[in-house]
Amino acid sequence: MQILSILSALGVALLVLMNYHNAISINLLSKKFATLMNLSPHTLTFDLAIYTFAVFLLGMFSVLFFIAPLYKSLKDKYIAYKRELEKGSISNTSAEAKIGVLENKITVLEKALDDALKRKNQ
Repeated sequence: MQILSILSALGVALLVLMNYHNAISINLLSKKFATLMNLSPHTLTFDLAIYTFAVFLLGMFSVLFFIAPLYKSLKDKYIAYKRELEKGSISNTSAEAKIGVLENKITVLEKALDDALKRKNQ
């Protein structure tokens, strides 16, 4: 993904360098519509390099504002899932420890019972 970002930035830089001397006009109000509405036509003239760079920045910001909330929600879900796994592993560890303690108690009680039976038989 980062390679695509770097390549797109380099492509925009190349376009900006190649077109720094070209101009572009954007019609805000066309001549036909302006004559129908009795207004004067409005056009903006930009350097093509500035236009290309502005479109690139607008695209980057739109992606950033679109992806940032998704990234945050996925990160929160990941953290919650990680906590659940940790809780499960802790409860499994504590359950395993309890089982180990109970097995040791059973072993001690079996040994005590065997000793008591041996004493009774003697």
